[in-house]
Amino acid sequence: MTGLRGLAAILVFGFHFTTFQFVFGPTGGLEFAPLTRPRFLTMSGNFAVGSFFILSGFVLALTTREGTSLANFCAKRVGKLYPVYFVTTALAIGAIVVLGMPITTENIVLHLTLLQSWVPFQEIYTGVNPVTWSLSTEAFFYLLFPLALFVVQRLSTRALYWVLGTAVFLEFALPLYVMHYFTVKTSGGHLQYFSTGSQGGDLVYWLTLPFPPYRFLEFLVGMVCCVLLNRGVLPTIRQRWAWAWCAVAYVIGTYLDGPLQRTAVGLVALPFLVVALAQADLAGRWSLLRGKVFVGLGKLSYGMYAIQLLVVLPSEPFVMRWLSSLFGVSASTLGEPLWKVLVMAAYFGVVILLSVPIYRYIEVPAYDFAKRLYRSRKGSPMFAAPESAGKPAL
Repeated sequence: MTGLRGLAAILVFGFHFTTFQFVFGPTGGLEFAPLTRPRFLTMSGNFAVGSFFILSGFVLALTTREGTSLANFCAKRVGKLYPVYFVTTALAIGAIVVLGMPITTENIVLHLTLLQSWVPFQEIYTGVNPVTWSLSTEAFFYLLFPLALFVVQRLSTRALYWVLGTAVFLEFALPLYVMHYFTVKTSGGHLQYFSTGSQGGDLVYWLTLPFPPYRFLEFLVGMVCCVLLNRGVLPTIRQRWAWAWCAVAYVIGTYLDGPLQRTAVGLVALPFLVVALAQADLAGRWSLLRGKVFVGLGKLSYGMYAIQLLVVLPSEPFVMRWLSSLFGVSASTLGEPLWKVLVMAAYFGVVILLSVPIYRYIEVPAYDFAKRLYRSRKGSPMFAAPESAGKPAL
């Protein structure tokens, strides 16, 4: 499962590299210029983020032990999430100021408090460090997790299957409902980095991208799959069939409208892959994602995710201008696929190198310190297993 994070890290980097770009404006300053990417690359980002959210719910449900105090749980979540987030957010704010780009106090405050995903305006939830809307969303998952785990562990197996079905239904139904009956009313003046006309409009784009309660459905599905696996009621899912089903969903999602493409299709396929990989891990069966490369990338994935656009966006215009001068080629030539792949691979290597010290000197020490906090406190009843694992209380 750690290897799946590594694969997702590759997919999300490719997605971001082909989505965000700074260019030199008429006055010589840097300006944001969204890119037009092939439809199949759009699904790489959707699948990557969806797998992160499902994995998060699954792994938290798997690793949260009975006897854990609520204070210790909260300390570990803060220690895991916030130090890397704070450092990279501070770097992003500093870069924006140095580059002379606009930023508001509201945006800074919302980002430092992990609240940006709750605001339906692009300059807020993709402002500062564009990728960190998902961390704001993840923070909401952590707040709900203790209560959600308490309830899920006490539901009958049949009820858990109903939860899975309901979550998938809501993933498809809510975007369509909101798209037809609601809209965002503003007084104008809000930046639109991305056109949302083909995505169902601004409100649906926000709903299906960062809105925490909607994305919680993916986290919840991960939790439920873990509980069902622990109960031993899930059939063995072969990895090849799980991969094949994900490939089919990927292709279908490529041709669906944005509101369904972004999250709903992935929720139909990705849980099968997560369960298949978990079963392979537990049984000690071979898996491509258990190789050193994918596991290593999985460990570094958080730092890679948080730092990648801070590396790419400010430097790419200068790098491309330098390459144009060095090789005597035009900017349009550098935009061709071969050049783009070569530049992207070079940047990917740089991001990996920079994520190593983030992992070693920020992420790991902060989490190790947080794990030791409040360990002696009484275990929370929220994490207590039901009286009979085979006969849930509800």
